[in-house]
Amino acid sequence: MKQILAAVDFSDLATCVLEHAASQALAFGGRVHIIHVETPVAAFIGNEIGPQLPPPEQHLEETLQQQTDLQAMAAHLQSKGIEATWQLLQGSVPETIVEKALELKSDLIIAGAHNHGFLYRAFIGSVSTSVVKHAPCPVLIVPQK
Repeated sequence: MKQILAAVDFSDLATCVLEHAASQALAFGGRVHIIHVETPVAAFIGNEIGPQLPPPEQHLEETLQQQTDLQAMAAHLQSKGIEATWQLLQGSVPETIVEKALELKSDLIIAGAHNHGFLYRAFIGSVSTSVVKHAPCPVLIVPQK
């Protein structure tokens, strides 16, 4: 497990995901790549989706906070002697996680799973389920407690 991809969402579950990533990295001498994927905001033109727009000014502060949080997560792992990098990405969450895992030639993906109800899973789906179906490597899903 040399390349570990940790997908975080800034919930309390992110801490558990990082703990598992640190554990695997220390056990196998691996490197952790921390990512957070934001769904892009599309412009609607009539009945069709138009081009992607840059985030409005109000989202700039949120983006800067996310970058700071990701940087702190990587620094926490680095303080334990683990090589860690971070990226804030934009795209479809499950597809982007899988694409990044392929790009990094990841040996393991670690992600969290939230306890959504049946209707949510039926209509929206589950990021973790989609990642497991399409992942190029083993996936460790950390459940919400």
